[in-house]
Amino acid sequence: MTAMEKDFEAEPESAAAVRRFVEEAIPEAPILDDVVLAASELAANVIRHAKTEFTVQLIDRRNVIRIEVSDGSSIIPAVEDLTESQRGLRLIEAISENWGFETTETGKKVWAEFRNH
Repeated sequence: MTAMEKDFEAEPESAAAVRRFVEEAIPEAPILDDVVLAASELAANVIRHAKTEFTVQLIDRRNVIRIEVSDGSSIIPAVEDLTESQRGLRLIEAISENWGFETTETGKKVWAEFRNH
């Protein structure tokens, strides 16, 4: 298992920086495009809604790649009432094997897992 993480500011340019981070971290992964898309959507959610610094962590467990985005907001995703502005979560649900969120001492962590065939 390998894990890589990087911190980002809540700025529009950070979404592109997150995509580059993922592309460089797992360049040979068959599911790279899906992980990059999910990472970009999760980063955009932090930038748009949480407006806090955030950390992106990639965990490569050989058969599963997990992406975690932690931010400083305690506002959790309202999954049962996804609005148009939250369509990224629907997209993540559609392309990932599994996804969810958990509260942390400093905010929350939203994660998605992808089977790496």
